[in-house]
Amino acid sequence: MRIQIVKIKKLVTASLALILAPMVYAEGDLSRANVQTVVLEMGTTDGQMYFKPDHLKFKTGQAYKIVLKNVDPIKHELEAHGFVEKIFTRKVEIADDKGALVAEIKGNIREIEVGPRTQVEWFVVPVQSGADIEMVCALEGHKEAGMHGLITIE
Repeated sequence: MRIQIVKIKKLVTASLALILAPMVYAEGDLSRANVQTVVLEMGTTDGQMYFKPDHLKFKTGQAYKIVLKNVDPIKHELEAHGFVEKIFTRKVEIADDKGALVAEIKGNIREIEVGPRTQVEWFVVPVQSGADIEMVCALEGHKEAGMHGLITIE
């Protein structure tokens, strides 16, 4: 009788583990699920360079497509070393003016330079929180002309 009770307890435990396992672990690829788009415009108005918006907010575990959109006739870049240390980059995509894929870059990204009147799509998942993370355009004179901002990851 005692052996049967032990066997029943093990059977119940194993059954519960099988039932609850899908609830404990996330399903699928979180880097591709429910991707939210964030647009960061880079440009110049009345001699002042800018990032618009100048404060980006992200949530850990959420997948994002960051569209770096350069509206100027000159190149700009996004440099945010503290940010790249707190994210997983799935890929960076570059398309031509007709939307055809030109390049797909994978791996660690340190900064992204965006050519005149073009855009780049950067697919990321923040994995660590952080506040007041600096983002700048590190091209000569651009930060001083106003192209800087902050990033928050909650």
